[in-house]
Amino acid sequence: MTARTDVARTSPSKRISSIDNLRVFLTVLVVAHHSAVPYSNLDLWPNWQQPASPSAAAPLDLLLLVNQTFFMGFFFLLSGYFVPGAVDRRGPGTFAVERLKRLGIPFLGFIVLLRPLFILPTYLDLPASTRPSFAVYYFTSWEVGPAWFLEVLLIFSLAYALFRHLRAAAEPVRSRPLRRRELLAFVLVLSVITYVWRMVVPHGTDEPVLGLPSPAYLPQYVLLFAAGIAAHRRRWFATLPRRSGRFGVLLVVVSFVPLALGGYRGFGASGVLAGHDLAHLALALAESLFAVGVVLVLLRAFERFVAGTSRFSRYLADNTFAVYLVHAPVIIGVVAVLQRLDAAPVPKFLLTLVLAAVGSWAISGALRRVPAIRAVV
Repeated sequence: MTARTDVARTSPSKRISSIDNLRVFLTVLVVAHHSAVPYSNLDLWPNWQQPASPSAAAPLDLLLLVNQTFFMGFFFLLSGYFVPGAVDRRGPGTFAVERLKRLGIPFLGFIVLLRPLFILPTYLDLPASTRPSFAVYYFTSWEVGPAWFLEVLLIFSLAYALFRHLRAAAEPVRSRPLRRRELLAFVLVLSVITYVWRMVVPHGTDEPVLGLPSPAYLPQYVLLFAAGIAAHRRRWFATLPRRSGRFGVLLVVVSFVPLALGGYRGFGASGVLAGHDLAHLALALAESLFAVGVVLVLLRAFERFVAGTSRFSRYLADNTFAVYLVHAPVIIGVVAVLQRLDAAPVPKFLLTLVLAAVGSWAISGALRRVPAIRAVV
């Protein structure tokens, strides 16, 4: 998501536009995800509004559940894909400095400028009798909102830079199509590692790890980032088989089997099921199958059907990173404005999504007209 120039230097024009369009789509999913949380049954947003009817908000819960399974992992996959080429051109040291600039400065910018707006509703909800000063609350809490992605991606990038610094030579780029057995092996490895990880960090864990709101998915983020690196070295995206989309659909369909066989019991089961309960393994397998399947479907679909470009699509793609930074406070503002609107959760979500998406892209486009801001976002 943060490597626009890397795309231009390593991919043919069709590939550039398809990946740019895919980044735009994933960013819209992020905005949709956070626009749905305030009206869902999940109290996970600073100015969450408890729905009058839990059943009316159930579609939003389903949207959140499906999105969480793959969308942030997909961002790490795309980010990892462009990292090796950047290190090859600049060297590990220069790459690390560039990542500190392109990820570290925006992260600090969010913490200093946007985080106060993000956490303000949560602070105001505290009982007035025990509420500390805002400065004390600001410095004693670590709710970084969507900026956790920048924090974790920076850690991953610096770790890869260190790995390349310690390694004698870079692995050469060799074109080799991605095989189905490799995909299945990846799914199995991801499932097992996720299962073991969740014995320590169960699904539904409330306390964030490194600011992650969903620490149970950390293995997916790590492995998909690594898969992106491997995809670059083997040119998997450029040699994606024609039937990979169909195979992805098959994986999605198959993912419902372990889910139906008991995996569903693992949802939010922290403290209910034993950490080694096989329901957790079934859930991890279902999520891994679903995530890899959706990634294949979207990669193939955008390559084939959404590879065009226009002035508007370039505007959307150029501003995706900035939109990721500013969208959360924008959503909080929109939710506050719509608070007294008497409407069901789904219509309010749709209205919030439209207003937040338009507002976030407009604000991002305006901010990036400032040379100093454009240099880092």
